[in-house]
Amino acid sequence: MSQGWKPECAEDDLLVAFVAVKRGFQATAVAGDPGRFPVLHHLAAAGPTRQGHLAEAIGLDASTVSRHVRALLDEGLVEVSRDPQDGRASVLAISAAGRDFLAAHLTRSRQVLQAATASFSDAERAELIRLLRSLADSLIDLKETV
Repeated sequence: MSQGWKPECAEDDLLVAFVAVKRGFQATAVAGDPGRFPVLHHLAAAGPTRQGHLAEAIGLDASTVSRHVRALLDEGLVEVSRDPQDGRASVLAISAAGRDFLAAHLTRSRQVLQAATASFSDAERAELIRLLRSLADSLIDLKETV
């Protein structure tokens, strides 16, 4: 009888760790749909954006972004208006309520990460950040070559 799935290599362990970190973070820091954060964050940072450009910028397919945008519009966190360069197109912008929501989310996320890494030394935190950034860069580079 099988004892269940067991990691066969370091990459398996890494995948399991990623899933655990994602679930743990979302369970404690994320209010509602976790897909809201990248949409709101991009709109806050980049300003008004067409939905297609938004999907490309955050690396999600158009249908997923469309679903998130509909929910954000319903909640009043995003606003839609005509594109000043092309009156046939629409642009999305974060609303004042969306900025408030994003600020509260960032504050909560910082608190959760501070608590979760409280036992880490400054050097360990810096090394974790360095390694995660390096991994993210490698994944982005790999996506561009695959």
